Amino acid sequence: MIGAGWPGWQPGTAKEGQSMATQVERATQLLREAVQSGAYGADEKLAEMHLAEDLGMSRTVIRAALSALELEGLVTRTPNRGFRTRRFTLDEVADSIILRGEVEAIAARYACERGLSEEDLQRFETVLDEMAAILDCGFFEVEHRLKWMELVAKFHDLLVECSGSSAIRYSIDHLKRIPLVAPYSVMFDLSSEDYSLGRIRTTFEMRQQIVEALRLRQAGRASALMIAYAYQACNNKRESVEAMRSGREMSPTPGLGLIAQGKDGQDPR
Repeated sequence: MIGAGWPGWQPGTAKEGQSMATQVERATQLLREAVQSGAYGADEKLAEMHLAEDLGMSRTVIRAALSALELEGLVTRTPNRGFRTRRFTLDEVADSIILRGEVEAIAARYACERGLSEEDLQRFETVLDEMAAILDCGFFEVEHRLKWMELVAKFHDLLVECSGSSAIRYSIDHLKRIPLVAPYSVMFDLSSEDYSLGRIRTTFEMRQQIVEALRLRQAGRASALMIAYAYQACNNKRESVEAMRSGREMSPTPGLGLIAQGKDGQDPR
């Protein structure tokens, strides 16, 4: 539940003079962040009255915000029962990661066709250099894990930016709302000796190859590498979730609580 213990919570969010549209937009963003950050579990009821009290907004505003999240696929509405968070299956997550990879493959092709400036290439190289430095240190420190997630997000955002396509940007932004699909949703195996260093090093090497293909304007190769990367990421997520289900300690990941825990896609309850 949103409250003083949730980082995005702010008392009295509705400010005097704000239009209804502005209040709905703000409420939608706050609730979106709460759901995606794990403030709620899968299939958890979202009580309009409590949310209105927490955010200092009217139930009309909260209802409109929840309706917007329903269109995004983060919540569902049942007649006479109100809104609940969605429960995602691991197969849905896997399919969405592959779809994101296909869209990013198009982004890579567009970037090659347009050609990258020296400044853009240097930005990619800077991200890779920072990633290499973290790999040298390992992931035992939480700061290194957080920095890695930040750099992964930066790498993929830069690729989309270099594509020059607003349609690709919109598609990726929509897919990132699904739990574990955003590039920064990296799961570290805290029970392993290297905290998943070997597996993550493989994905880093793939990013190096992607940047090389972008530099040489090898559109076909860059696209193929992005798709291969997506399949690797998909397999990594599956293995990580299955490891968590078997009792291994995994790093906290935004939205993980929205994934159905049973192997058949249902919660074991």
